[in-house]
Amino acid sequence: MLPLVLQMTSPLATLELQYFKAVSLYRRRSYEPCVGVCNALLQAGHENHVQMFASSAKEEQEELQPQQPEQQAEHLQRIGPRQRRRRDQEGGNLNSSIMPTWLMESVWQLKMRALTQRVYLDDLEVDEADAGVNEDVEFERIATAARPGSSIKTAFQPRPSTSQRRAPSSVAHSSDGRLNSARPGSALSRPGSALGNRPASRCGTASRVRATSAAAFNVGDATAKLYQASRLNPTIYAERETIVKALFQFLYYHEADVQKAYSLCQAVTDVPRQRAAQGSLATPTNPARSDWWWQQQLGRCLLALHYPRRAEPALQQSLAAFPHPDTYLLLSRLYQRLRQAERALLLIGKALEQQPFDVTFRLEQARIHEAMSQQEDALQLYRLAAKLQPINVEALASIAVGYFYDNNPEMALMYYRRILSLGVHSVELYCNIALCCLYGGQIDLVLPCFQRALLMATQPEQKADVWYNLSFVAVTSGDFSLAKRCLQLCLTSDARDGAALNNLAVLAAHSGDIMGAKSYLNAAKDVLPEASEVVANLHYMDLHYKL
Repeated sequence: MLPLVLQMTSPLATLELQYFKAVSLYRRRSYEPCVGVCNALLQAGHENHVQMFASSAKEEQEELQPQQPEQQAEHLQRIGPRQRRRRDQEGGNLNSSIMPTWLMESVWQLKMRALTQRVYLDDLEVDEADAGVNEDVEFERIATAARPGSSIKTAFQPRPSTSQRRAPSSVAHSSDGRLNSARPGSALSRPGSALGNRPASRCGTASRVRATSAAAFNVGDATAKLYQASRLNPTIYAERETIVKALFQFLYYHEADVQKAYSLCQAVTDVPRQRAAQGSLATPTNPARSDWWWQQQLGRCLLALHYPRRAEPALQQSLAAFPHPDTYLLLSRLYQRLRQAERALLLIGKALEQQPFDVTFRLEQARIHEAMSQQEDALQLYRLAAKLQPINVEALASIAVGYFYDNNPEMALMYYRRILSLGVHSVELYCNIALCCLYGGQIDLVLPCFQRALLMATQPEQKADVWYNLSFVAVTSGDFSLAKRCLQLCLTSDARDGAALNNLAVLAAHSGDIMGAKSYLNAAKDVLPEASEVVANLHYMDLHYKL
């Protein structure tokens, strides 16, 4: 006879089993179910009364005493296992068990990591070379040179024989349908529009993701009422090494509370000094080396708060303690914000001496050359990066843009098809393929690509870009009425599109509507007050048309 196996009915064993189930879901990147299991554990552990860690003996006595509502609200600040009620101690309720401190810490750490990974976007994966300006006015930046073919005098000439090389972008937004980043907020500040420059992302630049991280995806925390990040006291958790890093990432990426994350970094970096002042024996053997990660995060927060001068010492200290690649990249972005591109090149050059085959450093070096308008050097570095990593989307797209500006759309189309075969499907990619087909003579593929782009466009700015490029196709075919309609649809999606207003003025002037052209130009000047094209067109109107 087989021996009977007793089934474990311990509440603690059940909680541990649920915790390991949540860990398994997290490793399989099933973040929503993982958060659900963690929420169930937290609800079962403390029944809507949250404390993160075990309380002291004095606090345990206060827990057993009846509290006023104001006192109960204060305990929302700390999260940890709820102490057993007197009725549980006397009655022996098996359904209510005390969750151990290690398990409570583990559940909260796992939940915060799952919530963070659900909306995580690496801020180093977004080009913020000139993010020194405020993100709110980033959409107002324009190119310093005029777009070819957008002047009233030369608006309807065929494809220009020469064109200015511009920074690579995904959505073409120029009067001749060229791939460029002249449109305000096109390549560097809009969701998923970084194909020609960086791998596509879901939520635009990292600063904008941090500002709307959880809200951008319409997701939140089902137990938000149990935990209020705005009331968190960083000094309480500064010495909790098992949970403090997850808490920082949760505050920085999910809650978008950079100021609170910065306070937590300061509290953690102050702990070794306080221990040293108190003569504690628990100080680490090498505090500088163990502190490099927090110095890096301190510099990251200061960069996000637009304090690059204050971030530089922290990043330099982190780099001296441990040469991490992210620290090199953060320092490079810092120097670019300070308009010290040569210093950034020297820094990346030192990093490349240690790791000459690192693709990340090669790409950063190429971006710096590109920001310095050294297109040939940047293109050579992108080619080298493509040799080191043949599936790198950024390198392939930049090479394609280089071929396009060299009047070789067939080669550009080959690289874009290579990117398409890697599984990248975006509005910007199909727009660029359509323009390459247009210049390459494959007219039958132009409209299907634009149709696919329109179907995939979800943001108003993306739709505006597609309609703008379609207006150029109409101008190329000689259908000015269709071009005007496309530009009007572009303005329907983005009413502050200065390029569309300028081109509508060109079409109005071509049809003889001088008053309408002047009105469109005035509206374009309100949107882009320093645009050389708009100023030149207004000057031309004043000289030749007396109104």
